[in-house]
Amino acid sequence: MQDWKQISEAITGASVINVFTHIHSDGDCVGSAFALAYFLSNFGKKINIICEEKPPENLAHIYEAELPENINFYVYDENNAADTEIPCGDAAIAVDVSDSKRLGARQELFFKAPVTVRIDHHISNDTFANVTVCNSQWAATAEGIWEYVKNYENWEKIPYITEIAKSVYTGILTDTGSFAYSNVTPDTHSIAAETIRIAGSMAWIYSAIYENQTKEEIALKAMAYGKVEYFEEGKIAYLQITREEMEKTGADDDALSGLAPFLRCIKGVSVGILVKPGKLKGQWRLSLRSDEHCDVNAVANAFGGGGHIRASGLTYLPESGMSFDEFKEKLIGEVKNGWCD
Repeated sequence: MQDWKQISEAITGASVINVFTHIHSDGDCVGSAFALAYFLSNFGKKINIICEEKPPENLAHIYEAELPENINFYVYDENNAADTEIPCGDAAIAVDVSDSKRLGARQELFFKAPVTVRIDHHISNDTFANVTVCNSQWAATAEGIWEYVKNYENWEKIPYITEIAKSVYTGILTDTGSFAYSNVTPDTHSIAAETIRIAGSMAWIYSAIYENQTKEEIALKAMAYGKVEYFEEGKIAYLQITREEMEKTGADDDALSGLAPFLRCIKGVSVGILVKPGKLKGQWRLSLRSDEHCDVNAVANAFGGGGHIRASGLTYLPESGMSFDEFKEKLIGEVKNGWCD
């Protein structure tokens, strides 16, 4: 059990709390942020949830839900930051954020708050917040949020507990690969069971996240399946998708979400590397997935990225001084060096 008292004490005097997700927010990050916001809203505080960009459409059941009057959801635009009118806040809480760089363009807004807090489950040496509660044994940060909620007396009777349960379940479902990854523990299943007992069947959440693929997404996958490259006698699967290919199929960024796990599902593959276009010209975002033979968090860290041992990410920038071909070669070499046979 974590020391949640330090967080409660840190934010006691705060009337406005900003909750920050990491860039390219996923199900655990969004689910954790909203679950925390619902919980804190019960104490008369105004909560602003601030994402760098709009989360994937398959999480709309969370961020498009009708929110309490004292919760606001913002998509931050650094080019029009003055127009968004997001208050600085008396406290800032980063959820599922392993280091300050993953706050993106919102770093300045985060650090303007007199009190900063981090709740996370990623292995990290970046103690960027005043108060940190981090447990790498949680399968998802959402497990930690649930633990925090349960510290409250008569927690099952608090307002919005159903919404909290749905958000926590979403976070756990997505960060465990539908309970299939090695990060799943008995506690993971116990928490999922509790949320179902409170909110009812969650089968609809699985359907909303995984069973609504568009025709454009299918067209992109059909094209992508023929582009996979293999290295190290088939142990490494590599796939690079260009912006032009996405435009040709009509697919958006959300359509890329299922490709990284797919690479790891190929027989004989231990590490999957998905390369997708970034926001800027020449920029590439990479998603790494692995089995027990490679620590992809260590690989990502070597390039300024990070995440989990079995799932991590990083970004290639053209100003790095390497061509992308040189970067690719170095990355695959780093994966080989990180092999844990």
